[in-house]
Amino acid sequence: MDIKEFTANFMEGVNVSVEFEGADKQEELTRSFLEYIEDTGEIGFPEICSFKKTGAAINAYDYNDENNSLDLFLFYEPENLLGKVNDSKISDCLNRMMRFYNEAKDGTIEKSIADKNDPIMEVVELIKSTKNEIDTLRLYVLTSGINDSFVPYNDEIDDGYIYSQNVWDMQRIYQQYKLRSGKEKIEIDFPTMYNTELQCLRLTNGNPDVDGYLAIIPGLTLARIYKTYQQTLLEKNIRTFLQFKSKVNRSIRTTLKETPDMFFSYNNGISTTASRILTKEVDGALYITNLYDWQIVNGGQTTASIASMSSEKGIDLSKVYVPMKISIISDAEKSKQIVPNISLYANSQTAVKESDFSSNDPYLVKLEEYSRSIWVPNGNAKATTKWYFERTRGQYLDELSPLTGLNERTFKQHYPKSHKLSKTDIAKFIACWEQKPEMVCKGAEKNYKVFVENIKKNKPEVTETYYKRLIAKAILFSEIDKIVKEKNLGGYKSNMNSYILACISAITHKSLNLDYIWEHQTIQNEVKQLIAALVPMVWKHITEPTQKSNAQSANVNEWTKKTECWNTLKTQLLEFNELPESIMLPLDAESETIISPAQQELISKAWNVSADTWFGLSKWAKEHNELTPLDRKMAYSFGMYKSSNKVFSLKQAMTGVKILDKAKEKGFMEK
Repeated sequence: MDIKEFTANFMEGVNVSVEFEGADKQEELTRSFLEYIEDTGEIGFPEICSFKKTGAAINAYDYNDENNSLDLFLFYEPENLLGKVNDSKISDCLNRMMRFYNEAKDGTIEKSIADKNDPIMEVVELIKSTKNEIDTLRLYVLTSGINDSFVPYNDEIDDGYIYSQNVWDMQRIYQQYKLRSGKEKIEIDFPTMYNTELQCLRLTNGNPDVDGYLAIIPGLTLARIYKTYQQTLLEKNIRTFLQFKSKVNRSIRTTLKETPDMFFSYNNGISTTASRILTKEVDGALYITNLYDWQIVNGGQTTASIASMSSEKGIDLSKVYVPMKISIISDAEKSKQIVPNISLYANSQTAVKESDFSSNDPYLVKLEEYSRSIWVPNGNAKATTKWYFERTRGQYLDELSPLTGLNERTFKQHYPKSHKLSKTDIAKFIACWEQKPEMVCKGAEKNYKVFVENIKKNKPEVTETYYKRLIAKAILFSEIDKIVKEKNLGGYKSNMNSYILACISAITHKSLNLDYIWEHQTIQNEVKQLIAALVPMVWKHITEPTQKSNAQSANVNEWTKKTECWNTLKTQLLEFNELPESIMLPLDAESETIISPAQQELISKAWNVSADTWFGLSKWAKEHNELTPLDRKMAYSFGMYKSSNKVFSLKQAMTGVKILDKAKEKGFMEK
């Protein structure tokens, strides 16, 4: 497939979304480009959020509060597909993004935003609140044209942060496609391509599955190789965000600028793998001439730092040499097991993301197995689709890219892009269902780290029912997203989605009929009505000041990260205790949680209390000014649950028994 055919297929997918899903074309183009860039590991989890006015514009943004980095993206569509995009147009796009950043930072851009509920205000407020904390600002121009002359820029500016300019054109997207599809292998011919040979030492009497070599690679050579292959040179399953974001990277930068001849002594070097190596011997010394399927599994920050500074004035890479370890693993199946472990145990200079370390966890492996085998119900018709769980980053594109013709169409039919779920996606759904929306609002990586810890601690059994209900939560989250979007609230959609899903979990005591959602691949009308009713309550709670928190709408992102935000919202959910039985799981349905005998005894104790007793307790507490207002409301609610023959959850039972015992201590007589 050449670039023209690839581009035609690429645009066909975009046009389908525009025609059948009502997506904005430029936003869909941006979203499709970002998917390929995310696959490289270069960026994190950008959000689509478009803004345009004279001289200022963006189409997406990504803020990483752990690293204090901000990425802005702008898409440029030339008149002709694959048309040439000159440097002046690229510069214009970069200037528009920079103007947006500066005007958001000083607050002047707000004057041009008539609707203060416009989603772009969320980005403006984010930039204003973090303007003194940003360590890295990266601007990305995305274009469906071709630009082969722009030189990426990366330097530290007067305000003290690292500033970089980047371009992703269709040629680069096509290159990423070829590398991921295996149509273009990373094969390094050192003498021919880089006019060098690497003297090395070979490990003897080592592991029979791995041949080991030690070498030193010139900084200029490493920079040229990286510029050719970009982040694809880095091992795809264990990958860090490549930006000057830590003290270590700043130290690398300082060394390259001030003492490049000391780089070998100061730097730990890189760890690499390959499937094959060619060497030659000269006067008793061994030299590497060729490496096949070469990957850098540790040292990506070092490599990217050297490459990004190679074009800066005053940088002399001729004095830079990098220690390099090479593990040759010829067996492809063994490579899948060995390579991640090499990366895991290597003496890393910067932390690798938690989400990339756990790909081989049995929990994730089991989810992947179910996603490849269980068909989506389609009424009485033959099932034609499945949900696709990405156990490793970029797995969907990896599997799709090599396919052509009928095989490609079949794969897309079986696994629509709308049915693709990542590890951080499922971590988000589960955290919301476990009523931890504040953790989700802290960001995908932080939430995933907690998710992994919980999986290791609790070791949940992944059954077919578990898998189907997980997909049901994904469908529920998607429906919430649609309803919130239709309300045109103007921002904080991701915060709203997380809190509303947590609210539904709390209101239904985790007993919503997820099995119905799986069987019908949609939610009940009553649940849609519930979501619609929750939207104004949740919106008011997260955006308006509260007496307890003094949270201001300008700090919504910070407010929704606090446990207090969720705890105070929960007290408002009692009005939703009248739910139709049709949306709840049948009493004999398989439970998602395992209840111990002691816990079941507690549930039975609470359930055996009559409705009249709960109502009487609530009335007594009010007349005698005993207990808290919340306890009184809860007692009344338990009476309603008992009257409606609803089963208490473990948490409800624990709360109910405590309230009952407290009331008895204060003189309440149970009927």
